Amino acid sequence: MTSFDHVHLCCADLDAMINLWTKAFDASFVRFRKFGGADGAVVTLSGVQIFLKKIPADAPMPNASACGLNHIGVRVDDPNAMAEKLVNEFGGKLLNKASDDCSFVAVPQGVTFELMRVGAEV
Repeated sequence: MTSFDHVHLCCADLDAMINLWTKAFDASFVRFRKFGGADGAVVTLSGVQIFLKKIPADAPMPNASACGLNHIGVRVDDPNAMAEKLVNEFGGKLLNKASDDCSFVAVPQGVTFELMRVGAEV
């Protein structure tokens, strides 16, 4: 049997990343934890665990790779409103408004979201 377990994201500001997930997407904070000695936290969204690992200030951030994580797709009621919220409240940058049903927004710390309207075929 195969099942999806979690998404693991690295960040420089753990509190800001927890705030983004819980305030923008209504994710549930589960707990703080360590990842190999590094501070971290677990949140859940729609039953999916999201592991957040803080990269210490004196350590280099992991390099992005064309073969690595490109973006996280999230279904929302109104992609335009969510894009505006991520830009205005969380320091995001609108990368592409493909349509009223789909937008891409990059938030600080190297995470890009594809915001897709619930029920829309995108």
